[in-house]
Amino acid sequence: MNLEEIFTFENLYNAHKHCRNSKQHKGEVIRFEVDLYKNLVNMTRELQNREYKFGKYKKFYIYEPKQRLIEALPYKDRVAIRCYCDCVVIPKLEKRLILDNVACRVGKGTLFGMNRLEFFLRNEYRKNNDNNIYYLKCDIRKYFPSINHEILVEKLKKSGFSKDEMWFAKKLLESQPDFTKVGLALGNQSSQWFALFYLNTVDRLIKEKLIIKGYVRYMDDLILIHRDKQYLRMCKIEIEKVCNNELKLSLNDKTQIGRVANGIDFIGFRHILTSKGKVIRKLRKSSKIRLKRHLKALEKLESKNLVDADYVRIRKNAYYAHILYSNEMRLKKSLHTNLSKPILKKQEL
Repeated sequence: MNLEEIFTFENLYNAHKHCRNSKQHKGEVIRFEVDLYKNLVNMTRELQNREYKFGKYKKFYIYEPKQRLIEALPYKDRVAIRCYCDCVVIPKLEKRLILDNVACRVGKGTLFGMNRLEFFLRNEYRKNNDNNIYYLKCDIRKYFPSINHEILVEKLKKSGFSKDEMWFAKKLLESQPDFTKVGLALGNQSSQWFALFYLNTVDRLIKEKLIIKGYVRYMDDLILIHRDKQYLRMCKIEIEKVCNNELKLSLNDKTQIGRVANGIDFIGFRHILTSKGKVIRKLRKSSKIRLKRHLKALEKLESKNLVDADYVRIRKNAYYAHILYSNEMRLKKSLHTNLSKPILKKQEL
């Protein structure tokens, strides 16, 4: 596609409608919408004429579950990136990704990833009716900050990106703060998709060369299931070779081989395969402590009238939804009981 086909007024308007979801109350969105037609017309002209310039990144840290630096562009730039992803990146890359690459894709996500892992564990159990099974968990050291731009650009070219499509991708990479030839900004939608695609070489190695059927990946967390511990050790060596030589990445200290009977830490839960073939999902200890701390903080804020009951109910519903498909019965019962209180009060009023 050329720029005239990608960045049409209609495509940018649709991208704006998606970007404003749940953010329509924010100042930058309101200011953009005050003169929406003019802003979209100017963006269309600048992008089609290759005159578009990205704004300055806003940097801030988040601390849950661990400290991360988020770099976010102004709203109008996020609209342009959303348009580019919807029209170019997703259609071209989605068909190249394996089914079990589960992060940030429509119809997939954390629950899909957990269900796939459970499916692979049950399949392996049925072969011998025992849980004498091993897993290899690989984790990439500083994945987003380590993605090499030159390698990424070559991968995109080989995937059929046109000159116009590559122009925007390169401009986006070059506009990043403190520009170097490695690293992707965590706040961009394009970064998520480039990160999903960058490890596709490793996905293909595992599925097609190493023939590991029980494999699932959530961004840079890779889980391989197999009965032969020695074979998994060999897989680890092969994965390291590809990461080091072809992708300029390295595995971190979290990479390990263990028994599935002892549990696999994946997507915030510990997945344990019992001797009877049942898969139990438990919150990690750190996640459980963090959740209880958040609930206590909510109660304090509500008691001081700093937040209203509706906000507390929404947050508790979110926590309940997070653990709904786990085996945390006590925590679910406690949350469900607490959830009924604000709902009943509201009905009584």
